[in-house]
Amino acid sequence: MMTALSENEFLVLNGAHLKKMATAKELARAVGVDPAEAEAVLNAAADKGQLMVAEGKYLLLPDGTNAVHEFYKIAYGALRSNESVLAWYERFETINDQFIKQVSEWQSADGDDRIQARLIKTVERLTKNIQELTPLIPRYQAYVDRFGASVALVDQGEKDYVCKPTLDSVHNVWFEFHEDILSVIGRPRDT
Repeated sequence: MMTALSENEFLVLNGAHLKKMATAKELARAVGVDPAEAEAVLNAAADKGQLMVAEGKYLLLPDGTNAVHEFYKIAYGALRSNESVLAWYERFETINDQFIKQVSEWQSADGDDRIQARLIKTVERLTKNIQELTPLIPRYQAYVDRFGASVALVDQGEKDYVCKPTLDSVHNVWFEFHEDILSVIGRPRDT
């Protein structure tokens, strides 16, 4: 019998679920909790067999993934039939298609500034749109903050923050957000 996760346990374990493999500090920063609290949650989950630790990074195991998905079902079940949320998601898919195209163009053009400017405008549009959901899902403010931090670094000339996989780049934040909203509405990711 699985014990339901608390809100903080969910935040931290969901961070591990979305990031795939990260340190306690990276997870704490991503989900907006104190690093010591994140580490305590992660260590307790490791003791329960919900995740494993490899070289200081945490990887969610099937029991942990199941607990996270169960929390999504319980906490967000009503949103799965909320017409405004589902309409929001359909609008997101259009923006998502634009973003994917722009990232590919940016990579193909070796970080062209004009393409980068369009890509950042798309990120800013999504950030504004996410704020429509924060009354229903307050933790989504963390995505707004993370996008803002990454965009600020890109604006300062740190092009790695567009899509480098080892950083909290706009691409990585976008990918995690997409996984998250799919879990909220109960849809699998299309391949």
